[in-house]
Formats: sequence, structure tokens, C-alpha cells
Amino acid sequence: MGEVLYRTYRTGDEVQINAGFNEVFGLSRSLEEWHWKFPEHPEGRWIMLAVDPDGRVLAHYAAVAMQVRFGREQVRAGQIVDAYSRMEVRGTRVFSTCYERFIESFGKPDGLPLMFGFPGRQHYEMGLKVLKYVPIGSVPYWVRESRWCPSLAARRFEIRQGFDALAVDDLWRRTRERYDVTAVRDSSWFARRYDGRPGVEYTHLSAWRDGRAHAWAVARADAGTLRWAELVWDGEAAGALVAVDRAVVRLARRLSCTNLELWFGGDPAAERTLEQLGWARRPCPQDMLLVARAFDSRVDLNRMQGSLYLTMGDADLV
Repeated sequence: MGEVLYRTYRTGDEVQINAGFNEVFGLSRSLEEWHWKFPEHPEGRWIMLAVDPDGRVLAHYAAVAMQVRFGREQVRAGQIVDAYSRMEVRGTRVFSTCYERFIESFGKPDGLPLMFGFPGRQHYEMGLKVLKYVPIGSVPYWVRESRWCPSLAARRFEIRQGFDALAVDDLWRRTRERYDVTAVRDSSWFARRYDGRPGVEYTHLSAWRDGRAHAWAVARADAGTLRWAELVWDGEAAGALVAVDRAVVRLARRLSCTNLELWFGGDPAAERTLEQLGWARRPCPQDMLLVARAFDSRVDLNRMQGSLYLTMGDADLV
């Protein structure tokens, strides 16, 4: 192996990046999906590469950027995704050096003040020891264990299907103060996360009363499982949450999904209602955990450990 060059992303690198990703993970992701996952705007591309003299990507470390609120403070955060190294450099320092260069370049207040990720148990210990990530907690994984019961409260809400940017922004303005630490779940975030992904269809379900949306859910069917990926609830009436839950269950039946799963934490009132509706916390089948690093005094990881609002939409696995 010749000299290894470490550098940030350049236009056109996606061909080699995606080829390496597919080789390492045994997948067949298209370049179209890569562009969906790593858009140039509005937050930019945060990618560090280790390449050989021919431009072949040997190691890759990247983040998908978003805005995160800590109380009234708002910072850019990077969710670490698609970290890999090719077989011929494993056992060397190529990957760890790629990671170190990523941190040197982007771990700063005007870069990515917060970085976080969801490693499985296999990579968790390495992440803590080598990559210096701080454990935040286990993934709050839920499954639906019983059928829902009719609710008169839910009947007061109209269920609508489809994305509505104005309604999402209105709901977020009325809801954001309920969550102490959370990704900014406005219409821009919803559109980036749940719109335009090649080959994947997300269903938006919202509960309305008096001309306003009071709860918003997003779900995706995958191999007989309905994954409830997103939930924003204004906390005003449990009936709105019950209504979207019933809509999610109906969607599962319509799509012949026999299992329903959800990641959800950081909203105790909603969690109590979900338990009453037949949802139960269970160990995450993938044994995933949440880790993070901070590079700015505005980012309090202790606060994140205690009050992070989390859904499947905060990861890239749904």
C-alpha cells in the first residue's frame, strides 16, 4: 500500500465513497440515495476520507448534520454515519487517523459542536476507548403487545394523511418548549428526513382539531414490520396521541405488518399514554446504544443523558 492521503470530501468523491460503503457493508446503495443522505444544503457535507494514490477510498468517517436545541440554545449537530474501513487497512492506524482528522477539522463550535451516533454493542467499547465518545444511554425501544381499545377522546380528532409543511411548523412552534434536548423537528427537518428517499415510502399521519394538527406521526413498512419512525405531540390532549396511534395500527393492518416497533424517549406524558395503549419497553434487538461528544460549552452531555427527546428519526436506520 502506498502513501495514504487524508482529506475532506470533494465533489465527485461520492462514487468511490459509495463503492467502498457497498463493499464493506455488503449492500447495493445507489448514488441517488447517497445524494439524498448527504445533501449539500442546508447544513453542508461533513466527510473525512483516507484515500490511496489512485483515489480509492480506504476509510471513511462522516456525519449528517442537523440543528439540535438545548433549552433555548441551538447548535449544529452531526450524526455519525457510514463509518468504515476497507479490509486491506484493518489492523493499521488508517481508520483511527481518519477519525482523528475528522475531529480536528470539524470538532469545534463553528463546525459540529455536538457529534452523536448509535453503535451496536460490538463497536461500543471501541467507541468509548479509542474514539472517546461518552455513553448517553440505551435506545428506548418499544413494541406493540396488545390491541388498542376504542376511545371516545380519539374520535374528536380528524386523521389526515400526507405532509403539510405549514402545519408541521405550526405544531413545532407550539411543541418545542416541551422538549429540553431535541433535534429541531420543523418542516425543513421533516422534509430532509422523510421526503425524496429513493425506494422508501414514508406515511405521514396527523391528528387535527379546530383547524390545527395536535400530533404528527411518520411510519414505514419494512419486511412485515411497521416502524413508527416519528412522533411530535403538543401535549394538549391525550386524545390526539390516541388518534395517531390508532391510525398507525390501521396502517399496519392495511400493509399486512404483524409487528409494530418504535423508538421513543424524553416525553414522559406521551410514554404513559403509549403504555396504556399497549406499547411496552423492550431491549433493542440490535443492542444499539447512544454515544456523543461535545466541542462547545453550550452542549451539556449530562443534560442530554437526562432529557433527550429521541425517535427512530434521529437515526438513519428506518
